[in-house]
Amino acid sequence: MEAYLKENFDIPDMKRSSEARLMWRRAVGQLILSRRHRHRFRESSDLVTIDDLISSRSHRLPLEFLEHITKNFCEERILGRGGSGRVYKGVLDNGEMIAVKKVESMLGTTKECERAQKQFENEVNLLMRLKHPNIVHLLGYCYKTQDALLPHDGKYFFCWQIDSLLCLEFLPQSLDNHISDATSGLDWHTRYKIIEGISKGLQYLHEQSDVPTIHLDLKPANILLDANMVPKIADFGISRLFDQGQTIHTKTTNGTLGYMPPEFFRGIITPMSDIFSFGVIIMEVITGDRDYPYDLKDSSDEYTNTELGKWRNVLEKEPGHTNLETDCQQIKKCIQIGLMCVNPERKKRPTIRKITNILQGLESTVCYSSN
Repeated sequence: MEAYLKENFDIPDMKRSSEARLMWRRAVGQLILSRRHRHRFRESSDLVTIDDLISSRSHRLPLEFLEHITKNFCEERILGRGGSGRVYKGVLDNGEMIAVKKVESMLGTTKECERAQKQFENEVNLLMRLKHPNIVHLLGYCYKTQDALLPHDGKYFFCWQIDSLLCLEFLPQSLDNHISDATSGLDWHTRYKIIEGISKGLQYLHEQSDVPTIHLDLKPANILLDANMVPKIADFGISRLFDQGQTIHTKTTNGTLGYMPPEFFRGIITPMSDIFSFGVIIMEVITGDRDYPYDLKDSSDEYTNTELGKWRNVLEKEPGHTNLETDCQQIKKCIQIGLMCVNPERKKRPTIRKITNILQGLESTVCYSSN
């Protein structure tokens, strides 16, 4: 064991000080506990199913279990990479699969750990409350802090190492893998189902969940798709809770360029922030890119007619297509919704309820297009 510790920890000479001996004892104790815990959990891991995870009261999972089902977070299990970490495929012993999002481990002081823990707790608590078919389902989580022994200026000191992970339902793909123009990729009915599903999930976040939520990072990479192409909104790492009618002022501008509204850069956050991002996504789903007109009054009609013409040409060539005009009206309506959502003046953007009503044919786009 001494050889293992010297190989994996920068252990100082034990003769130097009582502090060094204390460090050694703590490292030995940590290794023994870790090995015992890992062995005990692996013996019972074959009893764990997705139903077990869903029915668990605490939803808290040992790090050793997650290492086991991801093959110690090996490269071949990576599903995706992001700015804050990686997502791995976890395979339970009964063959069921889950997604494990591993935030990059951090080293820090007690205050830094407390701040990181609070942010992670907010995301976990939020995901546990969200229950909707168009929101990704949280199955469990892991948050582990432990001492880390590090060298600095010829001395050794302890700091905290944080490992935080989320276990989510397994969804094989994301929307960003299906962004294309009208001539290739998904057919129109699938694209419309995706737009409609995102709108329902976003309406739940803004209006129907226990605590209204602004996502703040809506983009195709954060829209996951199940085997039936049902969209589910994911990644709530920077989401914010809000009171109805509230405007949040902040000095930080987290998000993704191209999907952030203009007021974001002035530190203003409202539900209209998500509406702008949703509008950009709609444009991408329909046209394959984010190249929409910024001068809405003078260019929106020309843009709508051009993109609609592309789709009409594609649909006319489909053998046996019988609903050409109906589909073209649907496409035109979605383009108009997208343009309304990316209005640079946030107060002129429609609410998510109005968007859903327009999609369902309960309201018209005429009154908004005139703005």
